[in-house]
Amino acid sequence: MAPSAALPELAHFLRTRRARLTPEAAGLPRTSSRRLNGLRRAEVATLAGISPEYYTRLEQGRQRRPSPDVLDALAGALQLDADARRHLHRLATGGPTHQAGPVARTVPGVPEATLRLLDSLTPWPAHVVTPMRDILAWNDAEAWLLLDYAELPSAHRNFAWFVFCDPRAPRLLTDWEKTARGNVHRLRHALAADPRNERGRRLVADLTARSSRFAQIWEEHDVRGPATGSHGFRHPRAGRLDLDYTAYVIPGTDGLELVVLTAEEDSPTHEALKQAAAER
Repeated sequence: MAPSAALPELAHFLRTRRARLTPEAAGLPRTSSRRLNGLRRAEVATLAGISPEYYTRLEQGRQRRPSPDVLDALAGALQLDADARRHLHRLATGGPTHQAGPVARTVPGVPEATLRLLDSLTPWPAHVVTPMRDILAWNDAEAWLLLDYAELPSAHRNFAWFVFCDPRAPRLLTDWEKTARGNVHRLRHALAADPRNERGRRLVADLTARSSRFAQIWEEHDVRGPATGSHGFRHPRAGRLDLDYTAYVIPGTDGLELVVLTAEEDSPTHEALKQAAAER
């Protein structure tokens, strides 16, 4: 990331973190005259052990390349989790200054061994996804659970697009808001690592124009890397299904993930998946 591109993002990230950290959470007193819910710039600077002037320049995008020690101090002062801490360092450190414009990426291929594994995971739904949330491959159980992604135009074969733009998503997902936020957080994480990715930039611009909720969540500037978690689904025939997911990073330079959804042995969800597999 070129420094000129990174500075506004770093400044925005610091402002959003400061705004959501209350004095009480930071161990500071709240005076009766205080109108601000979040911390003041001077308070963050004091907690991080840096000058208020220096921190102000950071928030205004005028201070280039803070040291790793300063970044660690700010991460501690702002109580950042591991993903947010890495994001802070990535935004501040930047990268090569050449190729400042968008860069087109070829669609990565899914390794044959991964495709074989994907097909063998019956009855568990599974898919392969890029950092920008593009769905490259899926098994029959995944198609049964949500939809056969081949039905979608290739440009819309993307989880973020599906969640925010496909009218089926709110009906199929029991906690649409949680899933929506998760996809935005993953996109933020991916674009910080690859800010000139033309596909990612176009996707964010398109979703921002089409969905006010996407724009609101994007502005919050939360990030998240590959993780585990759970999703609930409303299947039209099987009813409520509760699944745990794990994202496994596939070795290589493309950042692909194999995401597998499972359920507790002999649970109603497991039984429904086994029945569906037997009928296919």
